[in-house]
Amino acid sequence: MAESTSTPTEADIDALHRRITELESELDAERRDHAQAQADLQASQAETRSLLQAIPDLIMRINLTGTYLDFIAAPKIELLTACFEERVGRSIYDILPHELAEKYMLALRQSLATEITQIFEYELTVHGVPGHYEARAVACGDDEAVFIVRDVTERHRIEAALALEREKSEKLLLNILPPPVAEQLKQGQRVATQFDEATILFADIVGFTQLSSQLSATDLVEVLNQLFSCFDALADRYHLEKIKTIGDAYMVVGGIPTARPDHAEAIADMALDMLQATQTFSQQCDYPLEIRIGINTGPVVAGVIGIKKFIYDLWGDAVNVASRMESLGIPGSIQITETTRQKLLNHYAITERGVIEVKGKGLMPTYLLLAKGPT
Repeated sequence: MAESTSTPTEADIDALHRRITELESELDAERRDHAQAQADLQASQAETRSLLQAIPDLIMRINLTGTYLDFIAAPKIELLTACFEERVGRSIYDILPHELAEKYMLALRQSLATEITQIFEYELTVHGVPGHYEARAVACGDDEAVFIVRDVTERHRIEAALALEREKSEKLLLNILPPPVAEQLKQGQRVATQFDEATILFADIVGFTQLSSQLSATDLVEVLNQLFSCFDALADRYHLEKIKTIGDAYMVVGGIPTARPDHAEAIADMALDMLQATQTFSQQCDYPLEIRIGINTGPVVAGVIGIKKFIYDLWGDAVNVASRMESLGIPGSIQITETTRQKLLNHYAITERGVIEVKGKGLMPTYLLLAKGPT
């Protein structure tokens, strides 16, 4: 029996047409939305790229084969990028020096393996202009990384200038203070140390007041500078610590800030050389220069006090006695105490001067150091 078929009514046809029209409208709306989304995406990408291009860093994507996937040149690193053609699709080994390309690939692999940003710096000379660059590798996906490269040449220049200034400051500080003391001060520590034994030397130019009246201020300072520079060289030679100069007086010590068993011998050797250096200098400059030297050995306190114009200084009875040995000494001679004599016995020629009155100490036996070698 044949199936019966119904003929679509006019109403059915109208309904079908309306449905088709609705579907076409929906499709047109979807097309418009897609087109708008596509336009928005392109605009966003363009804006993002414009922002990236405004960043002073070079940005690029590189995969595990070393191929450039994307490359955004930096306006402030034109020299680094202008000499190369378009890089996308090319290998970094074709663009960069082999050793530098290896650094990039190592950073890429490490960033992927650890998911930690890898940072490295390198030098690169382009068109004869050397530069310093910092590169950061950030993992992106499974087989590529984004590299952000910044020109740090100016930073290196500033750092080098700062390092030079720090070095100058360090040298200036070490000219004022002994290295261990300077280090303590830099760490904010109070510097005051008791030394059980040290040997102190004071020297003074005989007849300095008369000499001052004969020379101009400039010439006088020049004479003192040259003579005391000779003494400074001797202090360096014998590894002794110059403490200070006061007018025409010179002070140096042995056994501090680093203890040494031969502090008295080192001071004695310097004292003998100081007499010789003064005599030689006097002959060369044609001024009748002569010095007195006083030496004593004993316990002292050494340190830095105050907060301005630091000076490493000594305190104690032994220091006062050394000063008295100089002021009560004989021109052209080295006067020493019994304590110092005991340190120099059998190694130096020493003669007895006799007992003298020392302020604050009363009568004291004193001696004259004559030469190196047994009496």
